[in-house]
Amino acid sequence: MTFLNKIKSKSVIKLSILLSIIIFFSINIITNNMLGYSRIDFTENKLYSLSEGTKKLLKNLDEPIHLRLFISSNLVKDVPQFSTYANRVETILKTYSNISNGKITIETIDPKPFSDEEDRAVGMGINPFNATEMSDSLYFGLAATNSTNGQKNIPMFSPERETFLEYDLTSLISELSQTKKPIVSIIDNLGLSADGRVGKPEQQILKQMKEMFKVEMVNESANELDKDTKILMVIHPKFLSDETLYMIDQWVLKGGATLIFLDPYAETELSRQQGMPPMNPRSDLKKLLDTWGIKFDNKQAVLDSEFGFRIARKINGRDVQVTNYPWLNIRGEGLNKNDSTLSNLSTIVMTTAGSLQDTNKNPILEPIIRSSKKSGVGDAQKAGNPEGDPRDLLSNIKSDNENYTLAGWIKANLNSSFINSEDKKDNQLMKSKNKSNVLIVTDADMLMDRNWLTQRGAFANNGDFVLNIVEKMIGGNALSDLRGKSTSWRPFEKIIELEKIAEEKFLIEEQMLAKKLEGMEDKIRNLTQNSDKDTDVLSPETIKAIDGFKTEMMATRSQLRNVKFDLRRDVDLLKKWIISINVAILPIAFAAVSLIISLRRKRKASY
Repeated sequence: MTFLNKIKSKSVIKLSILLSIIIFFSINIITNNMLGYSRIDFTENKLYSLSEGTKKLLKNLDEPIHLRLFISSNLVKDVPQFSTYANRVETILKTYSNISNGKITIETIDPKPFSDEEDRAVGMGINPFNATEMSDSLYFGLAATNSTNGQKNIPMFSPERETFLEYDLTSLISELSQTKKPIVSIIDNLGLSADGRVGKPEQQILKQMKEMFKVEMVNESANELDKDTKILMVIHPKFLSDETLYMIDQWVLKGGATLIFLDPYAETELSRQQGMPPMNPRSDLKKLLDTWGIKFDNKQAVLDSEFGFRIARKINGRDVQVTNYPWLNIRGEGLNKNDSTLSNLSTIVMTTAGSLQDTNKNPILEPIIRSSKKSGVGDAQKAGNPEGDPRDLLSNIKSDNENYTLAGWIKANLNSSFINSEDKKDNQLMKSKNKSNVLIVTDADMLMDRNWLTQRGAFANNGDFVLNIVEKMIGGNALSDLRGKSTSWRPFEKIIELEKIAEEKFLIEEQMLAKKLEGMEDKIRNLTQNSDKDTDVLSPETIKAIDGFKTEMMATRSQLRNVKFDLRRDVDLLKKWIISINVAILPIAFAAVSLIISLRRKRKASY
């Protein structure tokens, strides 16, 4: 009986294994067919999920689009680091096709050396590259066409742009699905365009706008816009003629979408005379702003001890880690997530930004970006000095729990700034018929690459923010949530906060010491001056007093060093704990799961 039971037991085990294998493959086949390319994204901000904007665009495509993925069969073999990326590209393209209900078709092409397929790849603008000097050319790019003559391509899927993969693909499809690009007119006095004099390339924000829209650069003395203009961007205005101001005034009163970037100290502005600093780095739109009831002090910059950047700066001949209070890394409550243009963004970087105040009895300014409550204002020129000590600005930050408005919408019925008889012109609007559509941002430098972009990718959402605003104003939101995904760069905020507290405490101690030393020097000077003028020899009492002051000075300095050491020790200890937790948490979690499974098996076996 026991022997038969053993045979039955073995048969049951074999049958169970066989059934397990069948079930495993069945589940994989069923899920592959039913779920397609669905996946679960456990990242905090859904970094790897297809955005709603992309899905909406794909589901509502009217224009058929054909995608040709040129990918060499030897790509992964010759360049192993492309393995995961190549798989991701192929997967996401198939997902796009599935969601589009057949409007998007995909053709995968292997452009082997000296083949017709290689000629097609080159003819469609796909760039070849080599794994080694002796290897054959490899291809990894995309060419897309619509039903007419529209063609767009991604010459090469560069690993450096992997974080922008969905954006690149969706913007390509969005552009091919449009029959006519909307016009964005720009008055730029900062310098987003390329400048060969100093080797400055075209800034990425302008480059991206040109890919999505038709951009018209407007002369600062112009008196009319292209009749098909959808949005007017005014960047760092100053010295604008009355004719140009009148053009802006009437555009706003007609309800024209207007995006304005002001700056109390434009650090990135290039001088019109090579080798010379800008004559006046301050924006000026006072004539219009006064009429609207909006105050912008172009001599004051916002300082913020919570949002301030930690930087390294050479001070008194040595490199020092300090908080640069005018350089703002705005996040959390500083961004109004109720505004669709900011709802999914994580951080905006501004440098030497100003602030806006609403002087109307019935406020018309709707803030969307603000400083923290640990902020104040100070001299903009001093704040923008690249050689100054930012700690000197700390005294300007008051604990009055006041948030300063860094960007805000103006949606109201506005009056014309040209109401005097000599200013009036034919067909002039004196008051807007509909509510205005104006957004004012108090930092123009945020548009420059240095404020949000490195060779490794974006560390802030400045570009996302600007393009979201432009799309919202135009009326298309297909890409707004797509670009709104958080960046992978995440600072250790608790460590930064401790460093700031330590620095501020140290600065207070340092100022107390300086004041104490100054008092001691005055006492020594007085003792010396009050000594016998007929001799250069100090009296024993004077020498004893001076020695006493020196001893006190040394004791104070020793105490200061101890305070600094203790604060630094707290920060270092916290860093070690964070690193230990990050390194150990996964092994500990896996070990715990394995242990639980092992214990359960032992309990079952004992029964």
